Amino acid sequence: MKLSKISIYVAILLIISYLAQIYILLNGGVDSNAFKTITPIIMFLPGILAIIYLIVTNEGLKSINWRIGRPIYLLYAALIPATLALFAALLISLFEWGDITHFSIAENQVEIKRGKFILGKGLQSIPYFVLNYVLTALSFSLVSGLFAFGEELGWRGFLQKKLIVKRGYFWGIVILGLIWGFWHFPLIISGYNYPETPILGAFILFPLTTIFASFFLAWLTLRANSFWPAVIAHGSVNAFIGSIISGMNYGENRLSADILMVCLWGLLALLSYLSIKNLNSKTVTNIN
Repeated sequence: MKLSKISIYVAILLIISYLAQIYILLNGGVDSNAFKTITPIIMFLPGILAIIYLIVTNEGLKSINWRIGRPIYLLYAALIPATLALFAALLISLFEWGDITHFSIAENQVEIKRGKFILGKGLQSIPYFVLNYVLTALSFSLVSGLFAFGEELGWRGFLQKKLIVKRGYFWGIVILGLIWGFWHFPLIISGYNYPETPILGAFILFPLTTIFASFFLAWLTLRANSFWPAVIAHGSVNAFIGSIISGMNYGENRLSADILMVCLWGLLALLSYLSIKNLNSKTVTNIN
């Protein structure tokens, strides 16, 4: 059976990425210098290989839509994941599944204890904290987005269109989410994101998360007619969910908190899909 060009792209990407991740695990794991050095390179692989693909197949780099698109979606991209992280942290704390380490709320005031915030830490009124949080989200999603650029160039800038055209909106996005999720497999199965339930995390929780997140990122990409909002959103996810949620102190209910996060992503995915399912094929063609 002859493999399609896209299948070859995905296969090469997974092989190189898996070898790099296995090297990290064999040389000290996520706390090693190998992780700090090699991980940024791995993050750029989807974009690097996408550029090579476009050059080799003569499709050209113009097939990627490099325009900013509709700027309002850059704002949505920064604020929605940051809001999701805040809402999830409050829910997890309310259900007593974990303790928030970045801040605490008491008597209509918020005390920021750790992390970098644009307007500083310490005791703040709720309105001031909200302003502080929004400004921090806008700033840090941009900075973190620099490291997410390579991934989103490959996922949403290049691969999303090809999969949607071939499989339709729903299955195209699902397949992209699965590729994205299992691209992380060696690190996830080693306990990187789910230290207490690595097998469940690697095979179920993380792939579901990346599938659901792919619907949200597809909504941003297709509505904005640009992959740049996906870059910002990915940066926001890494900066806020990767710090506030991952930084919480969990007890025996860590799995409950992880399932809650998947459910919240699922809700966001449903809303995103309902917004894009009736878009015509011309929209997809124009996106890249």
